[in-house]
Amino acid sequence: MMESLVQAIEGGAINTWVLSTYWLWPLLEIIHFIGLSLLLGSMLIVDLRLAGYLRQIDIMSMHRLLPWAAIGFAMNMVSGFLFFFGDPGRYSINIGFRIKMVLVLIAGLNVLVFALKINPLIGNWEPHGDTPGLAKAIAWISLSTWTGVLLLGRLIPYIGTG
Repeated sequence: MMESLVQAIEGGAINTWVLSTYWLWPLLEIIHFIGLSLLLGSMLIVDLRLAGYLRQIDIMSMHRLLPWAAIGFAMNMVSGFLFFFGDPGRYSINIGFRIKMVLVLIAGLNVLVFALKINPLIGNWEPHGDTPGLAKAIAWISLSTWTGVLLLGRLIPYIGTG
């Protein structure tokens, strides 16, 4: 299945564009770095607050960081897809990339649980109070998965390239 996806991408318009535009890959690296900074910087504060730390930050101030995390994620998703389309053969066989994608999926499911179970209740919490157990669990899952995504992303060039 992965092999047929790689064959479908290679030689296609996006693959050709990424490979033939000499300035695009460095620009994608910059976009990916800025997106990662927005995503992980915001999520670090959000997750630490949800985990019960940083109580000096009121819960609604923490909540206002979520759009910045979403913008960072969108930047990474677009640049990441273009990275994959630029070199699908290398990424598709890379164990670091595959594990990273599993962690992104877990993080996405964690966001869904947050959106359905925690987000509707945040307005009722004490601004500087402790957070419920489910919020803490979601925070630690988020911190763990995004840390793994960061580390594996940096290791992709060095591990599991066949």
